[in-house]
Amino acid sequence: MPIPRPLALEDTVSFKKLSDPRISPDGDKVAFVVANSYRVDTIFAKSAIWSVPAAGGDSTRLTFGPRADECPRWSPDGATLAFLSDREREGRRQLHLLPVEGGEAVQLTHTKGSIAAGRGHSPVEWSPDGRGIAFLATAPPQKRSADAGDEIEFEKHPVFTRIHIVDIETGVTEAVSPEGLHVWEFCWSPDGKEFAAVVSDLPHETSWYRCRLEAFSSEKGGSARSLHRSVRPVGKPAWSPDGSTVAFLSSFWSDRGNTIGDVFIVPADAGKARDVTVSHGVSVNSFAWSADSTRIMTVAHDDGGMGVSEVDVTTAEHHGLWRGDVVLAGATESFDMNASETMVMVREDASSPTDLWIARRRQQALEWDRLTDLNSHSREIEAGETRSLHWKCADGLDMQGWLLLPPGSNAKGPLPMVTLVHGGPLLSHLNRYTPAYREQGLLATSGIAVFMPNPRGSTGWGLEFAESNIGDMGGKDWEDILAGIDHCVELGIADPDRLGIAGNSYGGFMAAWAVTQTDRFKAALMRAGISDWRSFHGKTSITAWDSIFYGDADPWDPDGIFKEFSPITHVKKVKTPTLIIHGEIDRDVPVEQAYLFHRALTELGVETELVVYPREPHGFSERAHILDSTRRTVAWFSERL
Repeated sequence: MPIPRPLALEDTVSFKKLSDPRISPDGDKVAFVVANSYRVDTIFAKSAIWSVPAAGGDSTRLTFGPRADECPRWSPDGATLAFLSDREREGRRQLHLLPVEGGEAVQLTHTKGSIAAGRGHSPVEWSPDGRGIAFLATAPPQKRSADAGDEIEFEKHPVFTRIHIVDIETGVTEAVSPEGLHVWEFCWSPDGKEFAAVVSDLPHETSWYRCRLEAFSSEKGGSARSLHRSVRPVGKPAWSPDGSTVAFLSSFWSDRGNTIGDVFIVPADAGKARDVTVSHGVSVNSFAWSADSTRIMTVAHDDGGMGVSEVDVTTAEHHGLWRGDVVLAGATESFDMNASETMVMVREDASSPTDLWIARRRQQALEWDRLTDLNSHSREIEAGETRSLHWKCADGLDMQGWLLLPPGSNAKGPLPMVTLVHGGPLLSHLNRYTPAYREQGLLATSGIAVFMPNPRGSTGWGLEFAESNIGDMGGKDWEDILAGIDHCVELGIADPDRLGIAGNSYGGFMAAWAVTQTDRFKAALMRAGISDWRSFHGKTSITAWDSIFYGDADPWDPDGIFKEFSPITHVKKVKTPTLIIHGEIDRDVPVEQAYLFHRALTELGVETELVVYPREPHGFSERAHILDSTRRTVAWFSERL
């Protein structure tokens, strides 16, 4: 076996991304998506549909479109795969049908609007009888009159996303969800007569934070009835097989798509919702009903790792089937909850990049087998050692995080260390394959340890912990991070004179906040971060998020919490060299936040650089931009630590 070589910059974009595994109705095959981790000269990253036998064997590529083929969905009889593709017109997804036994894919829909690809949920589902496919589509903008100018009337002409159904035989497509109701997610009832849907009255991104669960007929013209509404948003609805109950996830979430929380159930004919995982101390991100509707299988973030449990929906008692320091990703439909009770997940850990794994239930436990090996070149690359760390914060709470050490002889401490704060804040650092996560792997290769803390507000310790920093972002969670850094110093791992801090999104805010609160860091990276909460609130597309996460505080109070926790308020204290990176068309955290902080640091004589990447939103996707921002980040810390 060859000796592994050091990780190189080009390696970080070489790993294929596997996603969206779906088990065929007979349980014999798994369809999934293989995509590039970047894009070049296309609107979406290039991807294709693949298949692998559930019993093991070679993986087979099924589609060969020139751009993005995604979202595979088996017909109820298993004879056909539906999928989305922009092969006919770039950036415009349409439904296609592929015969499983062989033949060319045929375009099914010809919508004028845009079919959604999904963001943490399934936007495309076959009807239970297999005669139609429901999907989410947004109507095209209304044509303006010939004498209209090019002025923008902000939020004045809402464009709604509705559930459409296409008839398989005729191709006739019809919008069926109520007009004037924006649909974010949906699921069919078992009899195909209704939908349960996550909806809001307006289609703006910020409206999702106040969404609710409703049900309505799958035929056009029906009215909606309320199933559940509370101060928390809801997500991933799933109707029980017997039709009596709808399950869903709920929490105060940071971002649409990152729906990780507790499982609630509500009677399908309306009633009070009940939390069936409230005492579990974990954060569920996917689940599935048992065939008899008495149990729910959950996959959850659990103390920095992930676990699988079974929940009795009557008693709320749960039984742990498996836990590991790995990352699992997959939707409800990746479970086969019939007699075999199997599940297919995209799985990775510190030593292995993403691949498909299948878990089969054996009485009260799960047995795992790997199905694919599509990133085998990872075995040529030397990865650093990843450790789980636990420490106590100032008020005695137990904290967890991950520490990535440089490979081989570079791992002798005390080491320079960069603390990487995750986004959200309602997310978490997990035991990922760090060479595929760019800066982490390259920092370690250059001899720098990377500390990845999970402070309060992170997922993996239940709803109370996840919501414990609401109204206090930059308060106790910042103290948790400092306590973790001190723990690394006390262990002899981190050199207290060579510390850096970095973060993206909420983590970018925390990096900016950190350099206004202490001089102990020798370098910082603020990526897509917030520097002034009031101006952020005025322009962000998710204005409800900061209102919720600062405890419904008044953003226009000139002396309130929005001013208190804004890094710009304390910017005259900054001495730390700070690199600022931002996407030019970021609607979540507008680029003005970067310009503001950079201008202040420049005029105050603090060493700083600002790099803005055109065409990039909140997360970067162009290959050249990914490589350039990664190179700059590693160089910034290597030169200063």
